[in-house]
Amino acid sequence: MKRWLSLLVLLGSAPGLASAAIVNVGGTNNGYSPQTLTINAGDSVTFVNKGGVHNVVADDGSFRCARGCDGDGHGGSGNAASSNWIASVKFDTPGTFGYFCEVHGMPGRGMFGTVTVQGAAPPPKVPDPIPMLDAKLLALLVGVIAASALRMLLRRRRR
Repeated sequence: MKRWLSLLVLLGSAPGLASAAIVNVGGTNNGYSPQTLTINAGDSVTFVNKGGVHNVVADDGSFRCARGCDGDGHGGSGNAASSNWIASVKFDTPGTFGYFCEVHGMPGRGMFGTVTVQGAAPPPKVPDPIPMLDAKLLALLVGVIAASALRMLLRRRRR
């Protein structure tokens, strides 16, 4: 199990990949550790049961996890379980998301926690590579180019 968690942490910290945060579930107390967490949009939170009969249920019902998550397509079950289990949830949308254990809590009370998802940082502003030209300078440049083109045409005709 320790190797699996080390692999999750290693993958979560690899450059160019979304990060993975770990929340310990249960263990010596009926709680989540850390209880509050801030991540970036696109990151995942991996919940790890450290002992006791627990699960993780979103306040808004968007996920229900323990031995996998309900509807995960792999036969996962969000029913509270005492076995060691690991379940991951990806958060793509910025906002604050509450969760709780169905056995020991409810939204905002008892065994509960929150994940705050920060939006993606705006891309850096790239300065315009071509500075704005005022009208007089632009007219001068157009005139020079036109005169050069006219001179080339006249040279070709003389030949």
